[in-house]
Order: sequence, then structure tokens, then C-alpha cells
Amino acid sequence: MLDAIVISDTGNDTYSVSSLLRLQVEGRPAIIQNVRNMLENDGRIVDPVKGENENNWHCAPKLNGIVLLSRLLGEGVNAELIDSYYSERHRFLQLLRDNPKMVVISTTFILNKKSLYDLVRDIRSVAPDIYIVAGGPFVYSSYLIMQRRGSSGYDVTSPSDDYLFLNDDNRPDVDLYIVSMKGEWVLSKALGLIKSGKAVSGLPDVAHWDGRRYVFSPRSVSEVDPDDPSIDWDGMPDDLFKSGAVNVQASYGCPCKCEFCNFVRGDRPAHVKPLGVLVSELTRIAARGIKYVRFVDDNFRLGRNDLNRVCEAFLEAGLNLKWMSFFRASSLEGADLELLKRAGCIEVQMGVESADREVLRRMNKKSDPDMYARVIGRLLDAGIDCSCCFIVGFPGETRESFERTVDFIESMPNPSQPGLFSWSIYPFLLVPLSPIYEPAKRAEYGLSGYMKEWKHSTMDSATAHRCIRSAFRRIENTSPIYSGDNLEMMAGLSLEKKKNFIKLRHSLSKRFLDAPYDKSLVVRSFAEILK
Repeated sequence: MLDAIVISDTGNDTYSVSSLLRLQVEGRPAIIQNVRNMLENDGRIVDPVKGENENNWHCAPKLNGIVLLSRLLGEGVNAELIDSYYSERHRFLQLLRDNPKMVVISTTFILNKKSLYDLVRDIRSVAPDIYIVAGGPFVYSSYLIMQRRGSSGYDVTSPSDDYLFLNDDNRPDVDLYIVSMKGEWVLSKALGLIKSGKAVSGLPDVAHWDGRRYVFSPRSVSEVDPDDPSIDWDGMPDDLFKSGAVNVQASYGCPCKCEFCNFVRGDRPAHVKPLGVLVSELTRIAARGIKYVRFVDDNFRLGRNDLNRVCEAFLEAGLNLKWMSFFRASSLEGADLELLKRAGCIEVQMGVESADREVLRRMNKKSDPDMYARVIGRLLDAGIDCSCCFIVGFPGETRESFERTVDFIESMPNPSQPGLFSWSIYPFLLVPLSPIYEPAKRAEYGLSGYMKEWKHSTMDSATAHRCIRSAFRRIENTSPIYSGDNLEMMAGLSLEKKKNFIKLRHSLSKRFLDAPYDKSLVVRSFAEILK
């Protein structure tokens, strides 16, 4: 009999506006495996698509669910993992036949209450009596916002329809919320009590609806080590490795305090895995047939000044893995990037945010455009791809300051550089729990609004969206991030073909913003490059 089903995510929500403008072919993203399938089938996509759901960053199972699954399996719990609920709903229905006691929802990728409400409603439609537990960042963020109700001038009214615990409208039918950023041990105890038919009301760090209101149990200090739990990769089911790519965490937390960021630190301290532990983990992962690893750190190993030593350790271990990670530019200033490439790094992600000095200062980025240009240039020279995220509309932003960001994007890369440059542009979001959301900051910048709709003394959200669409049309030689490209197929192209494919893809996406989709043009254009 099955004890628990863990759900990592619902689907593919994103706040990126540029991502929504990317090219589609036959109703699917124009990633290389879909384009090749279309060329092989006279302009139609015929399933199965060769290279789909394998060897790309997008298909790697999400780490939040893997952490929970490893914890439960290690305690002798019979558990199964659903990585993406709506695309795996058929499998979820099959698992229900084993009469699981509990569904565990991780809210790491839940963006709002409606997403959770819809998910729980769908689960209840096929399993009305199953016990549902939800925990993770969205739950904890909702609790922190609720705690600000007594803060003078702090807006908790606008978030009330998007976050939990603030009103009773569209209340997700969840039996138990775990209100902690390190609540794995609470989950374990809750499952044990439910299996034995006992009440969970005595657990700390939880909340439930009593029919009239939410009831919160006392807060507590965790009973476990402050470091995050390790993952027993040897004990993970084979299905988790079939994509050829996995997510790994080399450090936890983020010490930076960017003004726009609502990163929830909670009571879990920042932590870097010891290098020996990390290498051992990667060795076990490689033994399971994995080729690609995406480190999901906010800044690889918290930007420690030992990157060269890390690369040497990877090489000494003979890992033969290709990997990517987020880095702060300052972490790469003194690094040997040729060594980084030899150690398997094929892509660096970077939150550049803006190429305007004043905007960066206001964001508290502690960076400058010259450093970004210098580091990105060196990465591209070394043959390491670089994908960068940008924000338009932070208080102080003007059309002129964003033009400097667009100029920066257009300057990357030069034709001789072997690395590929890509980007994603997000509108500024006025998010609860971010420093800029505080009343004093709002007053300083004449900032009003909430989330996607806002205005301040130099820009408003509608103008920011227009800026993104304008930039999308203007940028020529690079393209938005397409994280679903099959990496093996892309590696099989010559550098010239890769660059031409990326340039054509973006050119076609711009064309079809204003004109009807032209299948014959798409087939003919891609065929000239890929056939």
C-alpha cells in the first residue's frame, strides 16, 4: 500500500514577458527537437518527438520534490513522486489505486493562491477524502505577510487574494499546512500520526482550518540539524534519472539583499556543502547515468573564493558531467574560466538586472555594467554560454536607462566568441516581503500598486511591458532563453549553425508578432540551416 504521493510542481508558470513572445511551431516551443521533428514530417510535429524530455535543463526533475521523497523513503515510507502534476495526471490517477494515505504538495513553484486552489480542487475531484498537506516557500511567505498585519502602512490588503491566511475567499481545501522553511521533520511526524490514526493537532509549526478560522500551532526550533538534508541518490527510483539531467544544490540561502527580491530566508541559515560531500554526491549521480547537472544555488557555493579549487576537485574525480549554475559576476572576476570550462561548466546564468549604474545602485546589486561586460565577455571567450536575466521598471528606471540595458544586450557576443549569449526580460514586480515593498521605500520613490500593476515617479507597469516588447523586436543577434533545447542536438551543430539557428528562431518570432504564422516559411527557413 502506498503511503504518500509527493507533488513538486503544477506546471510552467512564469513572470517573464520575453519568454511569452518566443517562437512556437505547431503550437509547441520552437526548441531544436521540435523543429527537427517538424522538418522530418513535412511541417507537422508527430509524436513521439526524438530527444523530447531528455538532455535539457527544463526536463530535470525538480529538487524540492526529490528532497521530500528522499526523506520519506529513508524513513521507510512508501512514497512516489509527481514532478509536474498536470502533465502527469494520468500517473497520479494510477497511483491513487494504491490507496495512499496522504498527498504532499510542495509550494516552491506555486505563485499564488489560485494555483494552489485549482490544484487541490482537481485532486479532490478524484480523491475527495485523501489527506492533503502543503508546505514550503509559498505557505511560509503567506504566514510572514499575515504577521505584518499590525505593521503601520504595510499593504496586506492587496495580497489577500493571492496569498493564504489573509481571507477566506477561494480557500484551498488543504487539511494541514506546514509553516516552516525546514519542515521536513514535521511532515515525517504528521505522516506517522496519520498512519496510526492519531491527531496531528499537537505538532508545532502547522496550521489548519477549524471551520471558522485558521488555527496556528506554536512555533518551535527544529529538531534536526540546521543544514539541509542530504539526498540518498543511490536509493532514488530509476525514473528520476531517465531524462539524463538532474538538479543539485551546492549551497543554500542567499546573503544578498537586493531591493526587489522577496527571497524568504526563514530560520534556515545559509550553508555551503563541504566540497568533499558535493563531489561524492556528483559521483553517485554520474553513476546513475546522468550527463547534465544544473546547480540551483542562487549563487554557486555562495560565491566562495575557491572556484578554481572546486574545478580542480571536479576534474580529479573524473566526473565527466556537464553543468550550469547561477553565479554573481563578482564571484567569477578572479576565476580561471578556461579551468571552469574544462571542469564541465557549459553555461552560466546571471542576474544582471540592468546595465544602468543608477538603477543597479537603487537595486542594491553592488555591481556595475563594466564588471558585467568584462565577466560575460571572458565567459564567452572561454566557450561558456551565458544566459542573463534583466528587469525593467524598478523605481528610478526610465526609457533612457532601459535603452542602456538593451544596448548592453545587443553588444553580446561578438562574432568570434565561441560562447552563446541569451536573455530573459522581466517586468519589475512589486512583491510583498521585498525591501522595496516597505512603506518607507514606497514613499521615497512615489511607488504605488501591487505585483504586476504599479507606478512610480519615472515609469509605470504598462510602459515597462511596452519597453520589453520594443526590446524584443530590436535585438537581432541573440535570443531569449530556450531552456528546453536538447543539449546533445545543439552540441551536434557547428558553432556557425548554432548561431544561425538561434538568430533565425528569434527573427521568426519577431516576424509573427505582427503577421500570421506561415508554416511554409518556417519549414523552408529552418531547413536551410538544419538539413
